[in-house]
Amino acid sequence: MPTTKTSRPAPRRVSKHALLADTLAADIRRGHYKVGDLLPSEPELSAAFGVSRHTVRVALQSLHALGLVASRQGVGTEVRRESVGSRYQYAFNSASDLMQYATATKVRVLGTQEEEVEPQLAAYLGCKPGERWWRVRTERADAGSGAVIASSDVFVPAAFGGALAHLGKSRKPIYSLISEVFNEPILEIRQDIAAVAVTAREGRLLGLAEGAPGLEITRRYFGKAAKLLEVARSVHPAGSFRYSMHVRLDHAG
Repeated sequence: MPTTKTSRPAPRRVSKHALLADTLAADIRRGHYKVGDLLPSEPELSAAFGVSRHTVRVALQSLHALGLVASRQGVGTEVRRESVGSRYQYAFNSASDLMQYATATKVRVLGTQEEEVEPQLAAYLGCKPGERWWRVRTERADAGSGAVIASSDVFVPAAFGGALAHLGKSRKPIYSLISEVFNEPILEIRQDIAAVAVTAREGRLLGLAEGAPGLEITRRYFGKAAKLLEVARSVHPAGSFRYSMHVRLDHAG
């Protein structure tokens, strides 16, 4: 009687930068690096672990995204926390931090379509009903764990739709592609944060039930003459996403 062979699933491959990030996070958790300490420099980490500078840089970006460390210009990478209180933490203090978030996480495009804006959506976007905009649906995952941390809808005026041809060819965010392709510098970013109930589609991506609480972040990107270049709406699971902002006050005298 012939026998059949059962195949075992191939073991999941873990990237070098994820392993390095896990090792450094464990060292921080055990107290090898304490809050306020500086991590070794990129060249030192590269030599100590036998990996490239790029691998080190991506690993540090993961620690940045988790809120464990922060970079101080001219000083180095400083330990800020001993452990991660929530599944994902995002600190946004500048436009460069926003770019870091985009490159430290992985985005998957789920669909792209051009549509005529109906009145309710027009009120949300701040445009006129009947205008034509592109809608890009995406999911964003942590580069290390692969956990989905956001379901997003990105809206782009039809006039700038040509930038979307570069999706999949570059890890740069859409607003950055618009800036490069159309020579439209991003001069202002306006952000709104709200508590929302996730939709059925968002729930399927985030592993939540329809109506579960979520954190909605809407960013509007403006160029010259206050021209609106992009509107990005992202929904994150409540209780597993922490948003941090550092504000420094300057007092005269």
